[in-house]
Amino acid sequence: AGLVVVTSLVHGQLARTELLAQVQLLQAAKAAAAATQIEGFVQDLDQQLGWIDPVANPAQPESAASLRLDFIRLMRQVPAFASLTWIGPDGLERLHVSRIQLDRVASGQDLSARADYQAAAVGRTYYSPVAFFQDSEPFLTLAKPLAGGGIVSAEVNLKFIWDVVARLSSAESDNTYVVASDGSLVAHLDLAAVLGKVNVAALPQVEGARRGSTQFLGKSQSGEEVYSAHVLVPTLAWLVFVDSPVRAHQGAFDAALRRTLLVLAVAVLVAVVAAFLLARTLVKPLRLLQSGAAAVGEGRFDQPIALASGDELQQLADSFNRMALALKASYEQLEDKVVERTQALELEKQRSHALLHTLLPPDIADELVRTGRVQATRHASATLLFTDFAGFTAAASTMPPDVLVAELNEIFAAFDRICQCHGVDRIKTIGDAYMAAAGVTAACEDHAQRCVRAAQDMVAFLEQRNTVSAFKWHLRVGVHSGPVIAGVLGTHKLAFDVWGDTVNLAARMESAGAVGRINVSAYTYHLIQSEFACSYRGRLSAKGKGEVDMYFVDAPQPPAQPA
Repeated sequence: AGLVVVTSLVHGQLARTELLAQVQLLQAAKAAAAATQIEGFVQDLDQQLGWIDPVANPAQPESAASLRLDFIRLMRQVPAFASLTWIGPDGLERLHVSRIQLDRVASGQDLSARADYQAAAVGRTYYSPVAFFQDSEPFLTLAKPLAGGGIVSAEVNLKFIWDVVARLSSAESDNTYVVASDGSLVAHLDLAAVLGKVNVAALPQVEGARRGSTQFLGKSQSGEEVYSAHVLVPTLAWLVFVDSPVRAHQGAFDAALRRTLLVLAVAVLVAVVAAFLLARTLVKPLRLLQSGAAAVGEGRFDQPIALASGDELQQLADSFNRMALALKASYEQLEDKVVERTQALELEKQRSHALLHTLLPPDIADELVRTGRVQATRHASATLLFTDFAGFTAAASTMPPDVLVAELNEIFAAFDRICQCHGVDRIKTIGDAYMAAAGVTAACEDHAQRCVRAAQDMVAFLEQRNTVSAFKWHLRVGVHSGPVIAGVLGTHKLAFDVWGDTVNLAARMESAGAVGRINVSAYTYHLIQSEFACSYRGRLSAKGKGEVDMYFVDAPQPPAQPA
């Protein structure tokens, strides 16, 4: 009966867990759909704005007139653009076309102090915080540099994002809302909360998401418990949340509980009846077996069980007696065998632990030993480092295999020591490629700086080695930062790995780099620019990614001089 009770309770808990997992999966899918639509909306606006390009001489009047026609056509094609402004290389307004204001041509206003101009003038795409036009509709400023000179700045009506939230929300069930990086509401079913500039950073699910947590249980603004799922909008660093009140799912949970209780009641009744019937025929033989087992347990092997029932129980008693005789013969040697086996198991355990620490990062290996598995984790911000040797295929075709392996082993062993020194984890090697990461096994704020410092030491090591080695190796290094998923694959052959678009773009940074240089993405550059001097390379083609802003790392920034 006890086993039946335990089994029923476990079944009930599993049913509740399955229902909860379905709720979480559905909410996560809704959040991902909303985030994808928002990301696609922003990327499309960015691409549309990229078609704008004034003629070579922006000072000529016909240039402004031609660009004005381009602005009008673009605003007709993209209703989200509320206004378009061309600011020249000198920071003066050349042209302003708007749906809600009068157009201005060559006004000469000095707009060089505006944030959109200062960001786009140095080659970066600018996204402003959300603002509200006359406290009614949300707007976002998008600015890009123009190849023909200056920048183009667009005021974007975010009503599209409100429509996405409204379609996925309802008063009775799911509530979808968008939160900016500072915790303020961007879009919500309750328009008054957005216009009131409500900050929801203190809500448990928002606070957890900003720390990179996947916390599922949270609270609404009214204090009601909710199930919450979220997805990041990478371009704007916004978070899309889908909340569902716990009470909305209580009916399904109660139904599962009632089914479990019914099954439990029937099972207990059947078990009690069966136990009563079996006890009448089995109690006496079982007591004899019990007393014989107790005698063996006390080391008295010369007291056989005298049972003549003529059934399976007698066969069991005979087998038990033979086992007791065998135990008596081997008991003297048993203790030595146990000690020997225990020592062998302990040695094997130590070898297994040592092997795990050579295959996996220390924290991952310890977690695997402690829990028997490694939980896959999502990291909102980490940095990937890729290296590769230029001309490796040609060198490998002429080099003896044992020499080639020895060369790679020496270089990669040095890279491992460099990574360990800077708190960077080696992920894997593929041929002549070396992949490492920071901020994956252990969260850290300076993961980008760690990878760049490790990359500098790798380049310096190889340059020094080339001065004394017969074989000269030429290294390319690429670094990119962003969200990744990390986990362990396999059961017999374990491998720690990371996945995500960040990994692919980091590999593109390496392949688009140059020998002896460290090529970093714009995302990584923003993280390291206060510590390292970098040279902007421009928007270069990356296979499968289009044109990407890239920088070469030159040297660490000198310390600031006191005023």
